[in-house]
Amino acid sequence: TERVIGRLERGGFGYLKVDYNETLGLGCDGAESLGEGLRQQVLGVYRFFDLIRARLPELVIENCSSGGHRLEPSMLGRTAMSSFSDAHELVEIPLIAGNLHRLMLPRQSQIWAVLHRSDSEQRLIYSLAATFLGRMCLSGEVDRLTPKQWALVLRAQALYRQAAPIIKHGVSRRYGEMGESWRHPRGWQAMWRMATEAESALLVVHAFAGAPFSAGIPLPAGSWRIAERLDSSVTTDIAVEGSGMTLALKAEFSGQVLLLRRSRA
Repeated sequence: TERVIGRLERGGFGYLKVDYNETLGLGCDGAESLGEGLRQQVLGVYRFFDLIRARLPELVIENCSSGGHRLEPSMLGRTAMSSFSDAHELVEIPLIAGNLHRLMLPRQSQIWAVLHRSDSEQRLIYSLAATFLGRMCLSGEVDRLTPKQWALVLRAQALYRQAAPIIKHGVSRRYGEMGESWRHPRGWQAMWRMATEAESALLVVHAFAGAPFSAGIPLPAGSWRIAERLDSSVTTDIAVEGSGMTLALKAEFSGQVLLLRRSRA
């Protein structure tokens, strides 16, 4: 309490990252079984987190431990955000981030885009598009990007600010066709997130290996238009037609983000 909470309080810290990447082991001594000892130890951890929150209610706590068995409801409820995965530079990021919509609120899910100077425009957009499935986090060689690359990052950030209310308060629906392996993804994924007021929506599209040239997803009732988009010259063409949307997937491992508005008659 003194060395952690006291230090945070005296130092005026506003952000605490709690990383946990260790196995639980067989259990803990001191009770009638190793399992019961472990249960009691976990309850002690909960009490400590609750004490942090009571003493420092404005402190933002990051639960960085998806590999350490803490990406689960009891810890998600005690922290503001969680780093969703260690697969930061792999092509599986959109799959993991999209599937986590079933487990946690996107506004709590930190999606890291690790950017490199050697990345093509297509790869940069693939990585940046994935961050729209949660909270945008940037890493990598952000200080070495070319002016053109950095301008693309700024464009993505500007669109993200517009989409933030939908990410924060919305309902998700996942579309796509996947192969048998997530480690070697094939097909495509489109994550539709409808705003609470149902007048705007966010669509995040990723094409993987062997993606079909054309795919379609249904649209909610009404007349929809594309208000803003983040894409490149080789990414998906999208046509809005009545109650459906047609995706022309032109390139493997490409991504695109669209902000849609419901047109008023």
